[in-house]
Amino acid sequence: MKMANVAEYSFPETYTGLVFHSSSEPPTIATLPTPIPTAGTVIVKPLYSIIVQYANEIFTNGNPRGYKYPLPLVPGGSSIARVVAIPSDATSLKPGQLVFVELTVRGRDDPNVKILRGFHEGFTNGTKRLMSGEWRNGCWATLSAAPMESVHALDEDLLVGKLGYKLEELGSLSQLVVPYGGLADVGLKPGETVLIAPATGSFSSAAVHVALAMGARVIAMGRNEMALAELKKLAEPGRVETVKISGDTQEDMDAISKFGPIDVFFDISPPQASESSHIKAGVMSLRPGGRVNLMGGIPGDIKLPYWHISYNGITIKGTFMNTTQQAKELIKTVERGVLKIGSRVGMSVIGKFGLEDWENAFRIAAAEGGPGKSAYFTPNRE
Repeated sequence: MKMANVAEYSFPETYTGLVFHSSSEPPTIATLPTPIPTAGTVIVKPLYSIIVQYANEIFTNGNPRGYKYPLPLVPGGSSIARVVAIPSDATSLKPGQLVFVELTVRGRDDPNVKILRGFHEGFTNGTKRLMSGEWRNGCWATLSAAPMESVHALDEDLLVGKLGYKLEELGSLSQLVVPYGGLADVGLKPGETVLIAPATGSFSSAAVHVALAMGARVIAMGRNEMALAELKKLAEPGRVETVKISGDTQEDMDAISKFGPIDVFFDISPPQASESSHIKAGVMSLRPGGRVNLMGGIPGDIKLPYWHISYNGITIKGTFMNTTQQAKELIKTVERGVLKIGSRVGMSVIGKFGLEDWENAFRIAAAEGGPGKSAYFTPNRE
C-alpha cells in the first residue's frame, strides 16, 4: 500500500501554530510540519477557535488550574473551520466544507477513554497515550488535524444564507454543545423545570439557552445579579426565573421553593465551588424521583444529603462533555431554528485575535468573558 505524503494534497508542507513549551514561559509562533490525512483523520483550516475565559489559568501563570497536558503543545480544542483535506475513508465530508470541530476526542477502541484535545490529557495510561500521538495539538494554528468523528458538517446555505448567521456567531457551538451533553444525559423533557447553577458563566449560561430550546422552564442561580437579569430576558415571562446564591443553604432552598418542585438540577460548578450552598440546596429542592446532573469542574469531594436522596429516589448522573451523536443533535437544533444563537439572543464576540496577539487575547478573554461573551483566535481570515 502506497504511503501518502503532503505533496499529494493542495496544501503547504508546513503550517503555523501557537506553541507552548511551559506554562511559566511565553509561547512561540512556530513553523510545524503539516500532518497527513491518514485514515480517520481530517485536516481543517480553523477560522474561529474559541479562547476559554480561563485560558490564562491553564497555559500561563504556572497553570494554577492544574490541567495535565504534554509539552510542547499547540492548544485549542474546538473551532469553526473549513475542511482542507479528507482521508480515503471519508464518505460525506468534502474539501471547502464548513464544519464544527469539537473538543473531545474518544478512543476508537474504547470510547470511555476521553481527552480534551489541546487542553487536557486525563489521568490514565489510556488517555495519556491518546493525547501523546496525532491528537496532541489543537486548533490555535493555521491548520489542524482532527479525528473524523469529531468533525461535524454545517449546512452553510441554511445557517448563513437563510438564517443569516455570521461565521463568528457559529463559534458559540463550542459552548452550547457541552451543557447539551449533560441535559440530554439526564433526560430533560419539554415542560420540566430545571435548576441551572451556577448559571452566569460562559458554559453555564449556555446551558440556559439550551434548556429553553429543549422546552424546559429554567431556574437560573448565580451570584452576578446583572447577569441573572440578562438571562431572564431570554424568554417570555415565566420561562426563566432567577435566584441569587446566598451562601446559606436554607435561604437558597426557600428562594427556589417559590417556583415549585424542581424536576432536574443541573450543576456545572467551577473548581472552587465545592462548599457552595447551592449544591445541597439544589438536591434538596428536587421533587421525589428528580434527577441531578453533575457536569462541573470540582476536583475534590462534595457533601450530599444521603437520606434525602435515598428516600426520594433521586437519580444522580455524571457527565463529561458530550457524545458525537449529541453534538450532531445540537447542531440540528440550531440549523432548524429551534436554538437561536448570536446577537439576536444577546451573544457577542468580545475579540478576534491573530495568534501573535495571544497575550492580549488571554487578557481580554479573562477580563471581559462571561455569559454570552466569546473570544476567538482567527488563524485564517475569510
